[in-house]
Amino acid sequence: MPESITYHLLRSGRELEAAIPSWRALWREDPQASPFQSPEWLVPWWRQFGQGDLRAVAIERDGAWIGFLPFYLYSDSYTAERQLLPLGVSSSDYLDGIFSPICSAGQIREALSVLMREPGWDVFYASQLPAHSRLFHAMRQRNEMGIRQFEGESCSRMHAVSMAELPQKIRRNAMYYRNRAQRAGTLEMQVADATNWASAFGALRRLHTERWLERGEPGVLADQRVLSWHCDALPQLERADMLRLCTLRLEGQIIAVLYSLIDPPFRAARTQFFYLTAFDPKHSDLRPGTLLLAYAIECAVQEGVQVVDMLRGHESYKQFWHLERIATHGFALENPAAERLLGVDDREQAA
Repeated sequence: MPESITYHLLRSGRELEAAIPSWRALWREDPQASPFQSPEWLVPWWRQFGQGDLRAVAIERDGAWIGFLPFYLYSDSYTAERQLLPLGVSSSDYLDGIFSPICSAGQIREALSVLMREPGWDVFYASQLPAHSRLFHAMRQRNEMGIRQFEGESCSRMHAVSMAELPQKIRRNAMYYRNRAQRAGTLEMQVADATNWASAFGALRRLHTERWLERGEPGVLADQRVLSWHCDALPQLERADMLRLCTLRLEGQIIAVLYSLIDPPFRAARTQFFYLTAFDPKHSDLRPGTLLLAYAIECAVQEGVQVVDMLRGHESYKQFWHLERIATHGFALENPAAERLLGVDDREQAA
């Protein structure tokens, strides 16, 4: 008996939230899906940043999800361009669909066709796709006129190793600052749990905002929608064992905070993603950020993590760890049938 493949378009937040059990089950099946593709991360994001015009496609085989392309329609207020974008764009370092191992490239391409046959969009964008992205490879195989490939922002990573296994220079520097801090008082790293994640995140917000205000900028955590998103996502991530919100304390006082996501224990090859850090500038001479990362990497090794990914950005502290740069990829496709939103002058010229 031939298998039954169907493609369902989800158009609203209500439909998205109703599909969470199917989404979560598929996410567990995809060995390459990161926490950035989980409903625990993306549904709270959608609640704050979604514009209401969801365009997500679920691929079903005999009633069970085998693929999911979570996109939405975004209207750029400056260019009037109507863009099909992945959920989590700009806020997530890796974007992608999620797919069961039995989902074929042809089925992914058909889901893309279902998405692109919908009216009302001008350009389809997908960026920050990892090299292993099945969505990216399926799009490359379309061989369609007008597809533009581009490089996204690179990320940086390292193998998770114990302090004793680090290169000698890195180990010597990390131990120097750790010993120096310990001479100033009791140094301790704590990982937040369900009882104290809110206070740890509050410290992150305070330290991060103070640091950016020194530069004359508000910082991302000054945005109320960003705060609401994270406060919604954090307890869900913690319950799913995908959150590692770490604080470094000197004599009981928080001097640095690391917000990180981690692959859950059932993943065969686990990665921890260092998403956001902040430290108290009053203790900058002790290199609290470097110390916290050193502690966090040691804890990652103890949990069986293979890779520590420090994600996007070229911050100076990342140079200390001698990280490997990892490329990401993207593509764009214009809708040849889409009506352009022309201004009055343009309409007159076209007439």
